[in-house]
Amino acid sequence: MWTQKYKPRSLGEIFGNRKLIEIIKGYKWKKPLLIYGASGVGKTVISETIARELNYELIEINERNIENAKNISQTSGIFGKRKLILVDNVDQIENIKLVVQLLKETKNPTLLITSDLSSKRLKTIKTLCEKIQIRRPHTLTIVNILLDICKKEKIEVEKRLLEEIAKNSNGDIRSAINDLETIAKGKKRIKEEDLEILEKRDRETDIYNALNLILMGKDFQKALESTWNLSEEPRNILLWIDENLPRVFRGKDEINLAYHFLSRADIFIGRVMRRQYWGFLRYANPLMTGGVNLAKGNSRVNYTRYQFPMYIIKLSRTKKERDIERSIGEKLSPFLHVSEKIVTKEFIPLFRILLKNEKIDEKELVERFGLNPDELEYLKG
Repeated sequence: MWTQKYKPRSLGEIFGNRKLIEIIKGYKWKKPLLIYGASGVGKTVISETIARELNYELIEINERNIENAKNISQTSGIFGKRKLILVDNVDQIENIKLVVQLLKETKNPTLLITSDLSSKRLKTIKTLCEKIQIRRPHTLTIVNILLDICKKEKIEVEKRLLEEIAKNSNGDIRSAINDLETIAKGKKRIKEEDLEILEKRDRETDIYNALNLILMGKDFQKALESTWNLSEEPRNILLWIDENLPRVFRGKDEINLAYHFLSRADIFIGRVMRRQYWGFLRYANPLMTGGVNLAKGNSRVNYTRYQFPMYIIKLSRTKKERDIERSIGEKLSPFLHVSEKIVTKEFIPLFRILLKNEKIDEKELVERFGLNPDELEYLKG
């Protein structure tokens, strides 16, 4: 995806918000920094660029590791580098008190991002942070970004056409780049008629509307375009389709063919995650949207209520267990000289057997590795 391919790698590469960039460059990090602004204006990109520019190790705090956030924020990163603690969408963190505790006790530069500064949940957080607003970029700024991309992709285009794309994005840089990529795909020149697709795109589309177009609709093109404006990650979209496909489709042959396309999409998404090459999404998205839609053909469907993916629900239920495993891994890894993943996979079962057969003392484990009662109980099984 061009949003990944042309992501700024330094603060100097960021278009617009020059005053903001200068403030960030000179920031002394005596207080945590709260960046706020509308969706798609570049808040997350700027935070990633800050870490790269200052040579900090970027550590993201989210629902999965928020309970260990205080410990994470009080240690150095790999090879002694300072950490930049990032809390994205801070207003959506369920246990906001843990974020407040993090801000009061962090020993590393800490950055928070929100699209809703007016949220009542941020009342205490706003008093603990320095606040900086990222404003919607001017249309001309977005045009310059699109011009730069077209130049690098060797695509001929009139500036006025890029202005139409920029205006249609309503200040959302990410959407503008996605629009440009969609229009320019397979072309060396963009013509005025190519912009007709902009009139068809609905920016309010949600996952339920997308599922309707993919699983129940009869228009291949609409199914293909259904996920273009979703904020969901491709992996989550695939899980939604996987969960609801057998509830909607009736015929065994149709279900079999649909899962054939879905499995191929899963392969490409896996390659994206392993290689960090987002170009594979150009194959994954059509397979799991248009491919699944084609599998249905003109067959009748079951009209049913869509279900939330069970895989995501199970991950949520096992969150505490996975957090404990991750915390144990962080504590044991430096002593055992292996990765946290190896600690979880090989050493936790080993210690569990040793404790069960009384071959190792609980007190020794606690004192040596600094385990808390929950972690010790988990090791005991």
